[in-house]
Amino acid sequence: MQLTKPVHPSLSGLLRHRELRAFNCLLLFVLVSIGIKPILQLNHQLKDALFQDDKISITGTVLDKATDTPIPFASVSVVGREQHVQSNGKGYFTLLLRPEDRRHSLRISSLGYVSREYKVEALLDKAGSGGVSLFLELKHRSLKEVEVTAKAQKWKAQRVGYHIDEGTSFHYRFTPSGTAYTVTAGQEIGTRIRVKRKQAVLQSVSFGLAGSGNAAVKVGVKLYSIKDNLPYQNLLHKPAIISIEPHHTGWITVDLEKHNITVEGDFALVVEWLSETTRLNSGSLMTFATTPKGQVTYYRAAGAEPWRIRKSTLLDVKSIGMYATLLYQR
Repeated sequence: MQLTKPVHPSLSGLLRHRELRAFNCLLLFVLVSIGIKPILQLNHQLKDALFQDDKISITGTVLDKATDTPIPFASVSVVGREQHVQSNGKGYFTLLLRPEDRRHSLRISSLGYVSREYKVEALLDKAGSGGVSLFLELKHRSLKEVEVTAKAQKWKAQRVGYHIDEGTSFHYRFTPSGTAYTVTAGQEIGTRIRVKRKQAVLQSVSFGLAGSGNAAVKVGVKLYSIKDNLPYQNLLHKPAIISIEPHHTGWITVDLEKHNITVEGDFALVVEWLSETTRLNSGSLMTFATTPKGQVTYYRAAGAEPWRIRKSTLLDVKSIGMYATLLYQR
């Protein structure tokens, strides 16, 4: 039988130390051979991949720079993207961002104010628990060589409808494409908007979206005159179509200012579900358990079918959220 001579503890530690030094030298040689830059690039790529899962949002308030008062219904968007959000009646907004939006700018705009852009990265750095304050200046128009000045028209915005901004703080603002569509006419659902004054300019319409699902949703906005308490004739001369990205939930506002629509009396605000992959159902729009006084809800399965007043099996709930923003001259 062959006996192995035991190794002294101090000698064993020395051997392990030499092995570790040899391994470090080998590792350094490999890094120098292939270049450290690819390793650093891989590290940045790993960070970017991890960052893709982060959810980023900016909350804040749009304010008048001169008076420090909130600006309601201001448009907030990332430059270069079609998606917008709209501040609420107190100027407050929440905007969801993608990681790559950090390198872009936010554009803030409102009727009668000078639009302004803010760097997203800077806003995220200084955002506190109460959000950021974004300021706009009023437009000042000077008339050259004119001695007599006319008094500028003043407009007052009023939102008319049901469940206004209830259910969620998320707002998205869209500008319709205005192009003709070739898809089959879809399901239509809407409500009666009651105009208390004689004449108003229609600025925008809004409806609550419970969820757009896994695919983009195409929605058409229609305005109908009222006859015998039912929608009658479409008041829009050209289509107002928007495309909503997947997984969107919140208030959808469609800007109709360029359509130059003047309304006199009540009208029906209707959304047409043009998606070819999903059907309009009780989970598509934001719904509420109670029906406000005076609300009338219309529905029809296709354009050629007669209108019904909340008698379809689609409407298992009592009320949907829709409203219009009207401009009245003071």
